[in-house]
Amino acid sequence: MRYSLSHRTSYSYATSVDTAHHLAHLRARDFPGQRVLKSGIVAEPKPSLSSQRIDHFGNHIDLYRIDQPHLRFEIEVKAEIEVSLPPPPGTTPAWETVRDGLNGRGFPEWIEAAEFMHASSLIPFDDTVADYGERSLTPGRPILEAARELTSRIRADFEYRPGSTDVSTPLHEVFAGRSGVCQDFAHVEIAALRAHGLAARYVSGYIRTVQSADQIALRGADASHAWVAVWCGEEAGWVHLDPTNDLVAHEDHVTVAWGRDFSDVSPLRGVILGGGAHSYGVAVQLVPLA
Repeated sequence: MRYSLSHRTSYSYATSVDTAHHLAHLRARDFPGQRVLKSGIVAEPKPSLSSQRIDHFGNHIDLYRIDQPHLRFEIEVKAEIEVSLPPPPGTTPAWETVRDGLNGRGFPEWIEAAEFMHASSLIPFDDTVADYGERSLTPGRPILEAARELTSRIRADFEYRPGSTDVSTPLHEVFAGRSGVCQDFAHVEIAALRAHGLAARYVSGYIRTVQSADQIALRGADASHAWVAVWCGEEAGWVHLDPTNDLVAHEDHVTVAWGRDFSDVSPLRGVILGGGAHSYGVAVQLVPLA
């Protein structure tokens, strides 16, 4: 599937911002199953200094410094992306086999994957969430089967309610309230898997925009979206699961970046001098191309 992507973010400030520094994770990445054919970013006001680099996880980062006073900041990325994630494997090892390989008695078999089995700043270990995950991780169960059931349970047990949480809401409050948005549901699933020695990473990106009455509306469309990639062993590799929609990511999802949790891949963050109160808006369109 080939998509045209547009993602525009705008900030309006009550008073003048004299100087600003912004860091953006907005450029989609290439990896097996996804190719970025075109990509460009425009920021207004025009930055006095801009640079690009690749972070520790292989994600694209854009850095901007704006020195002129301004009351509004707008940034838009436009891209053309081709997605062809493989279908999930028919069989996977028992989850305990994958866990033991990640542990490796101090030397993991899969070092890169093992980096995503530890607690992180927004996903601490939590006994209650661990117990929730244990219901799916029964003895000898294939890891993908267990993770798929966990994905389905989160979709059924948690209410999708924008505004009920924000980026600062702790994991235990999300779990106790059983409501939130895609970021929260991804954090819950990752926490449940990591608590049992498995590797799961946080994936940020987009999900297709509904274009006709015949299409099913997907939660998280028309905004940044988030889901989970679970390490299923050497042969199966990383399998992308979307607990917000109870899906295996295939052709509906476009990946921008991945990390340990949201804090590693926040689409846009920065520091400003001045500004006072502010408001912001986000507009996303991910439209299939003929």
